[in-house]
Amino acid sequence: MKKLLKQGLVTLPLLALLAACGSQGNTADPGKASGGSESDKGKPAAAADINEKFKDPVTVNFFYNGYSGSLMDDWKAKLKEKYNIVLNPYMNETIENLISSGVKLDLIAYSAGGLFKALDLQLTSDMSDLISKYKFDLNRLAPGVLESARMYSDKGEVPVMPYELNNNVLIYNKNIFNKFGVAYPKDGMTWDQIGDLVKKVSRTDSGIKYRGYAYSGLNLIYKNQMNLPFVDPSTNKATVNNDQWKKWLETMAGFYKIDNNDLVNAKEDDLFFKEQTLAMRGGPSPLELLPPAIEKGLDWDAVANPRFTGLESAGTQMNAPFLAIPPSSQQRDAAFKVISYFLSDEMQTENARAGRVPVLKADSVVKEFGAKLPFLKGTNYAKAVFADTIGKPIRVTKYDGTVRSQLSVAIVDVGTGKKDVNTALRDVEENSNKAIEAAQKK
Repeated sequence: MKKLLKQGLVTLPLLALLAACGSQGNTADPGKASGGSESDKGKPAAAADINEKFKDPVTVNFFYNGYSGSLMDDWKAKLKEKYNIVLNPYMNETIENLISSGVKLDLIAYSAGGLFKALDLQLTSDMSDLISKYKFDLNRLAPGVLESARMYSDKGEVPVMPYELNNNVLIYNKNIFNKFGVAYPKDGMTWDQIGDLVKKVSRTDSGIKYRGYAYSGLNLIYKNQMNLPFVDPSTNKATVNNDQWKKWLETMAGFYKIDNNDLVNAKEDDLFFKEQTLAMRGGPSPLELLPPAIEKGLDWDAVANPRFTGLESAGTQMNAPFLAIPPSSQQRDAAFKVISYFLSDEMQTENARAGRVPVLKADSVVKEFGAKLPFLKGTNYAKAVFADTIGKPIRVTKYDGTVRSQLSVAIVDVGTGKKDVNTALRDVEENSNKAIEAAQKK
């Protein structure tokens, strides 16, 4: 544990929340600020100062999971000091139970996977009026963030605001490459080139099976590098039985057809970090898993997530946790102040130092990435992470998750030889459409 403390990673949650508490300096008390109400929603408002401190305490009911009570207490104290906002967190509770019990939430934080639950429960509202009122500078956001957020509205509204990004990166075990005399992977490689490397390092040596590459299938489906739609929003029908998805599935499932790189029950993280028999691991940030693996002898580095041939400059779909203001919020202005604080240079910089990918594009923020994580020093990790840019956003639908789940099954079916690609995609589309039709009848 002492070594982990020195490496800095065990303080990631603490740093993330202390970041929210970073000082911007208290503004003068104007004596007229109010929390804002549901009746204010959608009405044009005179420009206001986002840094104004409320004259009287304003309570914000906040649904947020993932942090300890002691850390949230510290966060609450800082927001009270800066804005006179009393943050009332609801943690480790289901949002359905809160709603059924009559709790009026003012602000919610959710993972990307829970976004459509929030939309179905009508827990999001357009923030355009507050963005205008407080002159919130959307140009500070990284390219693609705002455009992706708007894809969750069929009216081009801003129903959600991401507060950090989940970029993909390929990390590799130098020991395995050295063992077999194979050159390390490099930035800018295509999936075809990675496939060639996988063939060279997927071997059995001294009774130990070394696999070349593994990944989280659902993650790569979410990231959707080819920027392909899952569902046609005009018909609510799956749109995956086509040549583009065929190319995607052939490529990704094809890795598991390579000799000695077959699918196993063990997760890719266990193979890479614990057993250290996996040469390359693809997917989202693994920072919390690196320190104990390094202590066990892992010699590692990272390169940019590979891309498809012909799409080398294309980005991926944004996959990020978000903040939203429910339409029933009684304190919309106060809730938006909390959001703006999440997205302040100070907080984003501190989060970046703790290894969280910022949603801001400012060089002064980006360059601080990983500054508090000594084990990243001398690696290519930061460069690799920021190479995963946001691509052209696709129009999302509430049924995308149904299709993604079916595609995840198809990777296994094709990778294990249970089905050919054409059959797998036909089944994905058929099963998805049946599930969508059933959901529409509920």
